[in-house]
Amino acid sequence: MDAQKFVVGIDAGTTGCRAVIFDLSGNEIAAGYRENPLSYPQAGWVECSPQAIIDNCYDSVRDALGRSGIDAHEIASVCFTMMRSSFVMRDAKGGFVRDIIMWQDLRNAEMLPWMDQQLAAHGMTADDLYDRTGFPLGQVWPSSKIYWVKKHHPDQYDRTAAIHSIHALVMEAFGAEGYVDDTDDAGWWQIVDADTFEYDHELAKVFGVDAEKYSRNVPSGTNIGKVTRAVSDRTGLAEGTPLIVGSGDHQSAAVGLGNIAEGMASIVLGTAGVVVAQSSKPVRDPNRRAHVIGSALHKWEIEGHASAAASSFKWVRSTFGQLEMSTQTLTGIDCYDLLTKQAERSPAGAQGLVFVPWLAGAACPHYNADARGAFVGLTLGHSKNDIVRAAMEGVCYEMRAMLEALGKVDLPPFELYRVSGGAARSPMWNQMAADIYGRPVETVRVPEATALGAAMIGAVGVGLFADLNEAVESMVHVTGRWEPIDKNVRLYDDMYQIFDGTYHALSGEVYPAISKVQGF
Repeated sequence: MDAQKFVVGIDAGTTGCRAVIFDLSGNEIAAGYRENPLSYPQAGWVECSPQAIIDNCYDSVRDALGRSGIDAHEIASVCFTMMRSSFVMRDAKGGFVRDIIMWQDLRNAEMLPWMDQQLAAHGMTADDLYDRTGFPLGQVWPSSKIYWVKKHHPDQYDRTAAIHSIHALVMEAFGAEGYVDDTDDAGWWQIVDADTFEYDHELAKVFGVDAEKYSRNVPSGTNIGKVTRAVSDRTGLAEGTPLIVGSGDHQSAAVGLGNIAEGMASIVLGTAGVVVAQSSKPVRDPNRRAHVIGSALHKWEIEGHASAAASSFKWVRSTFGQLEMSTQTLTGIDCYDLLTKQAERSPAGAQGLVFVPWLAGAACPHYNADARGAFVGLTLGHSKNDIVRAAMEGVCYEMRAMLEALGKVDLPPFELYRVSGGAARSPMWNQMAADIYGRPVETVRVPEATALGAAMIGAVGVGLFADLNEAVESMVHVTGRWEPIDKNVRLYDDMYQIFDGTYHALSGEVYPAISKVQGF
């Protein structure tokens, strides 16, 4: 084991699969990435081939190893993390019953009233569901998507012998025996007790599903198998390399950011946006908005989830940034850097322009599938600079709404935020975040912390570190800190009230009417 100085984190994400090799000081040695072929069969529907995700994970590992220059036998472990709230359905022979319905798919909105009715028929309410599972009704979770399949394609549900997450999909493909998921993420099924992470068979009966179809769960850090000969040939990994159960993408990112204790929150601006806080005890949000899930520390996390986040800024790039995208093609200068420079020419508050980023519905704290994005306050005096800045600020306002929801939970107050994702590379965005959140913001050396967190869990799983605290000391390094600027904090407090008021002004009649016209 002394000769094995490297660990691999594999992140089976929404838009693509990434494999990263790290040394035990947290230095990135090499990485590989392959984009997932997402499909959009109808407006609001998002799917992906499960085999494509497996192949992309294989190829990203091979790419990373090829670039690393290290001997595969020097790799001590391979650990996994994944997009959450998406699911795989398998038949009795292990074949795929259908393509994956991805977490941002909106077709399941019709099932939320049905879930309410099922609860009522059994003397329960949505509040009772939250109190038991730690999850409110919402269109992001896979539960209602599975119920949609059962309603519209009962033959597919009947043929299904196993329902599991992307985690089990990839682990089994690399050599794990059977379909095993991590205990940390069992709660997404919404038929799991949030205190014990055991299946709640009464709730399964309420919703008419078979708990026996769902995967077996084991704690993160568990050694679940070894790289097989076939996988070795396909990826370049050494046969017999230990496979370690990881955690969900945002639990892993929390580890990679060093967010492993109460009093800190981590904020990830990826395809979705998520805020994460640790808890040493089972907790609930008194307003039943933020969800409770397991942590890689074998304790609890409380989270807020945004459906779009950085995806909404990507839409702004694609819609308003064609010139910057062309410039990137010609010069290699990142188009997001060019857009950020334009946003810097607009003052804090974007001259009163507010962007609400609900391009895929609103998740925490509103959970409104009908919510839609908007620019509010546009005048003839606004420029592209203001539009870009307002979009950046709007994403941060949405994160603040979730932080405020988490702040109502019985936890110590947050004194510090650690941020990751593409936005964390931008000093301007980090300062904006500190000003809008009203607390210091820190970044770490590895801004895409998800794969790092998985690699750290893998390192602990094979005994390279005693625990995650020791792994954080060795592998997580703070590289930047931004203090809130008082005058901006005051301005953004006012702008945030406008942002919050916009939701309430539109949610009564406007959002449902727009959703009806759009047909989903």
